[in-house]
Amino acid sequence: MPAPERYTWDSHLEKGIGPMDATHQEFVEMVDGLLSCPDTELVERLQALAEHTREHFAQEDRWMAESGFPPIAIHEEEHRRVLSAMEQVLTQARQGESEAARQLVAQLPAWFEQHSATMDNALAMHLRHTGHPAARG
Repeated sequence: MPAPERYTWDSHLEKGIGPMDATHQEFVEMVDGLLSCPDTELVERLQALAEHTREHFAQEDRWMAESGFPPIAIHEEEHRRVLSAMEQVLTQARQGESEAARQLVAQLPAWFEQHSATMDNALAMHLRHTGHPAARG
């Protein structure tokens, strides 16, 4: 899959949950930066994205647990799978093998579009329905 040239934030990604939208916008901006960065910046940027994503997913996992989100196991497994892939390609990139990292980065926009439209939409609706503090703020 060829990498898109850019990945930019768009209103269709908004969920109406302020903290979620802010974190998602940061994720999109970081992925955009990775799409065109030189190899000399790849490891540093990918490490920053992995750290951001770990915190992003942990926040969503907490919200799901706090609010009693019924499909929590499915959503958490998706988070684990993506983080594992990031860690694997980051290890390879640190060893000078950047191809797998470039392939993962090229796939992240399509993955995030799908994840956002399905799993995160469901979570946002649930947070609003349950009156979770994240939905109030």
